[in-house]
Amino acid sequence: SHERYAERVGASYVAVTEPRRMPDTAISAWLKIPLMVHALRSGYDHVAFIDADAEVRPTTPDFRDALPTDFSVGMALGRSGRFNSGVMLARNGGAARNFFERVEASILEEVPDEARANLKYENGNVIYVADQMGGVATLDPRWNNTADPSLDDYVRHYTGPLRSTYRRNLVDEVRFRAARARVVRPTSQ
Repeated sequence: SHERYAERVGASYVAVTEPRRMPDTAISAWLKIPLMVHALRSGYDHVAFIDADAEVRPTTPDFRDALPTDFSVGMALGRSGRFNSGVMLARNGGAARNFFERVEASILEEVPDEARANLKYENGNVIYVADQMGGVATLDPRWNNTADPSLDDYVRHYTGPLRSTYRRNLVDEVRFRAARARVVRPTSQ
């Protein structure tokens, strides 16, 4: 659905598919941050990151029109009522690059419990930096629906309560279960 969406809106599409296995799920979760930094440094005018466990609906509008003019970064609130990094939109410029570079640098910092609260990996860091720096637009929840199966959404993120509503075909399900069995389980942050 990601590739079809990019084609429909006339955007470049990039998917990270290698390596197939990660020694730690935190690595693949954190990968989105340096990808955003690199894409912005590479000069793309607009960048969207959409998690692999999210489906872009056929009626999703162009992401380049979703950010308010006075913001360079946007995310929807997740089921926790805080930003969810499963869908991140950016308009290139100093503010967007500074934001994602700051999130990347925060990987080595102690993140307060209130920012991390029940979140794994990079999402607590994203919330922490957004609280510190501000300047992140709160997108319409349709851009990253993490909780409401009845929402007429643009991007359905199959996480949390929506995870059980995702249906893979049989071949993909067998591959997923085999790959998951080989992945090291995360430790506490």
